[in-house]
Amino acid sequence: MTMTPSRLLQALHTCLAARPLAAYPRRFIIAYSGGLDSHCLLHLLSACRRQLAVSIEAVHVHHGLLDDADHWVEHCRQVCRQLDVPLTVLHVEARAAKGESPEAAARKARYAALQNIIVTEGDVLLTAQHRDDQAETLLLQLFRGSGSRGQAAMPRQRAFAAGEHWRPLLDVSRDELQEYAAQQQLNWVEDPSNQDSGFDRNYLRHEVMPVLQRRWPAITETLSRVASQQAENEALLEALAAQDMQGLLRTDHSLSLAGLGGLDAARQRNVLRLWLRGQGLTLPSRRKLLQVQADMLEAAQDRNPHLEWPGVELRRYRGRLYAMAPLQAVKADWCRDWGLRGQVDLPWSAQLLSRKTVGEGLRADLGETGQRIQLRLRHGGERCRPIGRGQHHSLKKLFQEAGIPPWQRQRMPLLFVGDELAAVPGLCVCEPFAAPKGGAGLWIDWRASITSH
Repeated sequence: MTMTPSRLLQALHTCLAARPLAAYPRRFIIAYSGGLDSHCLLHLLSACRRQLAVSIEAVHVHHGLLDDADHWVEHCRQVCRQLDVPLTVLHVEARAAKGESPEAAARKARYAALQNIIVTEGDVLLTAQHRDDQAETLLLQLFRGSGSRGQAAMPRQRAFAAGEHWRPLLDVSRDELQEYAAQQQLNWVEDPSNQDSGFDRNYLRHEVMPVLQRRWPAITETLSRVASQQAENEALLEALAAQDMQGLLRTDHSLSLAGLGGLDAARQRNVLRLWLRGQGLTLPSRRKLLQVQADMLEAAQDRNPHLEWPGVELRRYRGRLYAMAPLQAVKADWCRDWGLRGQVDLPWSAQLLSRKTVGEGLRADLGETGQRIQLRLRHGGERCRPIGRGQHHSLKKLFQEAGIPPWQRQRMPLLFVGDELAAVPGLCVCEPFAAPKGGAGLWIDWRASITSH
């Protein structure tokens, strides 16, 4: 099939039809590398501009990894001038972290930079991945042992930054793009690293796919269709997980272990994946997920085990499961003076914020008594007479009554006036320091980060 502007229009309309409730796109922003694929997409889109009530722009990410990078920028500028398409050039550093491939580091840096360009709901990032790319991605995911989500490969469209990311060429082959480029006499730049078979994708492209295509000529189309089917399967699994998770979640994102235990093992894993993704946390390997089921669901009720994998900690408390980014270490002797005004940032990514109230919270004049007001951390043995309780209670007892998990207790700031505990933000105010009925008061809000869950 020949690639034409009308065929691109049809692909764009397919993406539009899948988002009937969203605002109509305001801008199409093409990620333009200067290579064959993105040049074809840019050229095709510029040919469609009269049929689209959308502004068209291009963005080029300069990674600074190759000597010809500056030449590529100039090439992109020249092409965009010829097509009358505004171009933005973004400079990024794409240094690979330990254990990370240069390719992965460049991709991560590129998409991080592109997120800053997609700033409204009406912005759509367009990238030029095609059917051959999709087939290669599926094979790579299979070789890595990925599940259905990985085998779905690259989605045709997804939420991205404030807007969306579309891949309108996923049904177009590399050969069709090369034919279009020849017909239109397009000039593009070639990344020499694309010939390096030391990279997994290039090895597949140059060494494996030609062998498969000689035996099965339609292999790329077949693999692309498999990826689409797996995307449908994954959508169904996610819908099932959302249904199974109803009633299991609390506002603190913790998950009911009793409710989870009422599901069979496969549905438990399905729920756990959705739960972790919903918090933006890295998913564990299948082996680690099986360990979660064994250690968290089957441990004795009086145990509070926790598991870790890169970027995530999992803890259990009072029949609930908590997931969080790794907890930051805190110094037991941490303290800070505070005048009870405005916001104070705590070193473990949490905040305290005071606001004026009437008849509740702390006395508003505490900051004017001349006594030292200080934030400290718990050492043990602290006691308080909470408003309305009539007697002193240990802080440990108050934490237990409130169901505050142990790892959170060590990170809850305590407010002292002189050497007396005056309040535990987020938990209670101690009677001697309470605002009088109908009198001016200050309420202290404690905002904990996800690492404090």
